Amino acid sequence: MAASADAPPRCRLDDRDAALVGRTLKGAAAGYAALGRPLPFDDVAVNPTTPAHGERVLRVFVVKDAAKDGTSKDGCAKAAPGRDDVLDERSVRGGCVVTAADRLELRCSSAAVRVFGEMKGRPDRANPALLYVLAHELGHISQGRLGEYAGRLERIDLAKPADEKLNQLRSSCEPANVKLEAAADAMSIEVLKALVPKPPYREPAFSEQGSVYWAVDQLYLAANAWQSAAMTREFMSQPKPHASFIATEFPTPPPVIDSNARKFVCDVLTQKKGVVLYPLRAIDHPPLEQRMRAVAEALKPIAAKLPKSDGTQQFQSIAVLQEQLSPIFATLYRANGVYLESLRRNICTRVNGETPVAECR
Repeated sequence: MAASADAPPRCRLDDRDAALVGRTLKGAAAGYAALGRPLPFDDVAVNPTTPAHGERVLRVFVVKDAAKDGTSKDGCAKAAPGRDDVLDERSVRGGCVVTAADRLELRCSSAAVRVFGEMKGRPDRANPALLYVLAHELGHISQGRLGEYAGRLERIDLAKPADEKLNQLRSSCEPANVKLEAAADAMSIEVLKALVPKPPYREPAFSEQGSVYWAVDQLYLAANAWQSAAMTREFMSQPKPHASFIATEFPTPPPVIDSNARKFVCDVLTQKKGVVLYPLRAIDHPPLEQRMRAVAEALKPIAAKLPKSDGTQQFQSIAVLQEQLSPIFATLYRANGVYLESLRRNICTRVNGETPVAECR
């Protein structure tokens, strides 16, 4: 779970965007209901000051992040975390996450809400990026389960017995939760399809088609901003994963992928000292910014079918912006994603085979 089970102290709650989060969640919930998927709550309470007593209310906490060593005894943040600080247990990683399905609780990082909800100079417009983030978590509530985000890297102690290490790798290859995560995204995409062409997400300066393309750009921009913020804050100062997970050429030739997979499996199962960090599970549960880009890609075919007769002139500028931004944001992501997925398949085939160390020297 991404946050402490206890309710955050009042000093850690950020009310600045509480109303925005509430409106967005209520709109997303209405979208689920219109699609025939009513959710198990009737109201949303953001940063509530009283405990829940069985009512059908989704409780949402917008939490200020804090450094692990940057809090007072009562859990209050002394200052905003620096770029290399390790976050404390009350901070929320992954943007927003369902932290209790049984009592209907959702937590968001206040920094994430600012990244996904901000519309510079356009307070009258709603950002589809925040809609996606919250709609995805509502998908988990519909499933009756918690969010799956646990960070990009897992740790394996090489001093453990070989069979224990092998079982850990096999567990990382388990596909069951992947289908549930993909299903939550599929539900959120349906909500976006229904809501983005309409106010408050409809951009009146553009045609219907241009407005959805504009929404696609907002998703790309938010994904890029979150990647920069989250990776710098949470991951850049951390140890790197095993070298096999760092691609050195695109596209990567199959023999190189095979060699890298063999090297990883052999290192883990035969070495006796140290630790190895690896993102096998994170490949199947992509970080938020990768999922957001995938959602943006899924919206493009929807936009292409919409009318562009109104606002055509204004649409030209957004078309140019889309043409410029999409390759920049998507090319490396796609290439690296292809490599990591191919590597994952190769690794999982090896560890689930009868003789995982057969080719180790």
